[in-house]
Amino acid sequence: MLRIVIIDDEIQACNALKNMIGFYCREVDIVGIANGVSEGIELIKQTNPDLILLDIQMQDGLGFDVLKAFREPRFRVVFVTAYEQYAIRAIRFAAFDYLLKPVNPDDLADAITRAEANLLSRQYEARIQLMDSGINPLHHPMKRLVLNTSESVYVAVIDDIVRCEADQNYTHFFFGTRERITVSKTLKEFDELLSECGFFRVHQSHLVNLAWVDRYDKGCGGMAVLKNKIKVPVSTRKKEMFIDALKRLF
Repeated sequence: MLRIVIIDDEIQACNALKNMIGFYCREVDIVGIANGVSEGIELIKQTNPDLILLDIQMQDGLGFDVLKAFREPRFRVVFVTAYEQYAIRAIRFAAFDYLLKPVNPDDLADAITRAEANLLSRQYEARIQLMDSGINPLHHPMKRLVLNTSESVYVAVIDDIVRCEADQNYTHFFFGTRERITVSKTLKEFDELLSECGFFRVHQSHLVNLAWVDRYDKGCGGMAVLKNKIKVPVSTRKKEMFIDALKRLF
């Protein structure tokens, strides 16, 4: 049975999560509820939960402060928060799961299911550092991205990503200095993350790092030729926007 701790300084939010879990989720046990950072840290030490549902902004600190108190945690974590641009962005780059308030019961059940299969501890410190830098608006754009595979958790330098390629519900990452990494997320998710970091989706199946583009060839329907000699097709409807994006680099 999955043991869950809820940490949120809004009593109504805690009660809502408790009620939804009791109604929609089986094989789970809420072992405690804490109303702040300090109380949450102590509760985790006492109960040793499998999963934490963690608010980001609380009266005595940030949810990130709770995570920093555990160097080698065995628990999983799902952030539960009202929308806040930089915090959500940092969470996504660090590959943590999150729910937006007011929480949808189906999304909560899905997040709990996903959490059972995703351990937090791997590459934990690097992911916390990445979030730490990301919640400050002055740190823009993000410099690293966490990539979860079935076997490992990678912290990738964004500038080293040459391109991304869709493969149904998977995305292949190609780099300048390391082997290909494949993750079980769609290209659309990474398009949303990386577009602000100098990437451009030239085709339904291809996202390229503009810094790695050598030229645009007009023949063969239009091709982006990268600095490593790889050619990537550019869709007709993206051609003008792609050329404009290249011009803005100079």
